[in-house]
Amino acid sequence: MLKDLYTNQKEQSTVTVYMRQLEQEKIKLARELHDTALQEQVIALRELDALLETPEMANKLELRKKIMRIREQQASSIYLLREFCQTQYAPRLAEGELKSQLQFLLDRLQLRTYLEIDYMNSWPEYALGGERALHVYRIIQELLHNTEKHADARRVKLMLYQDHSYYTLDYSDDGNGMDEIDLSAWSKFGLKGIYSRAECLHANLKFISARQQGFQCILRIPILADYDE
Repeated sequence: MLKDLYTNQKEQSTVTVYMRQLEQEKIKLARELHDTALQEQVIALRELDALLETPEMANKLELRKKIMRIREQQASSIYLLREFCQTQYAPRLAEGELKSQLQFLLDRLQLRTYLEIDYMNSWPEYALGGERALHVYRIIQELLHNTEKHADARRVKLMLYQDHSYYTLDYSDDGNGMDEIDLSAWSKFGLKGIYSRAECLHANLKFISARQQGFQCILRIPILADYDE
């Protein structure tokens, strides 16, 4: 099934303001979690480590085992919270930084999954910056998240290339796919957020999917569009 989405200029302006506010809220949340909850958990982990090193614990094997289990749970919570903060906080991408940030994003995915990643980026080094780069980064981030959490895929293909007067993003996986891309799927798989960011980019967006035939997203960003940043 193919879904082709577009919007008018007035809607684009409203969506742009909303997406800016959303990014500000994400950054605020990430900072607050990092400076409070994460730091407190790190301190608690250090206190557990110190407790395990005390002479009194040397001969208390059963108690040490219990504390070690608590320590492992604490360390796991710290990792997940730190990962969440890093995901929510993406610094404003200056010109030329998008490629390195995408490579870092893909490297992190590769470390925690068994996905095969086929990645090619032939966009000019300074193709996009600022809000445009951030929107592209967030779109790819959401697509990767969907594949990792929902698609049961083995392979991801991400191609970025310049096509005449467009910068084209072609993303696909070989996962479960969907019979139809409806409103219920928009919320579950974050497609509405991708659509909203495509509006901010003045881009053409297509979703192509079928049951057991994978999922594909094609985004075509006009190179010479009049962006409101």
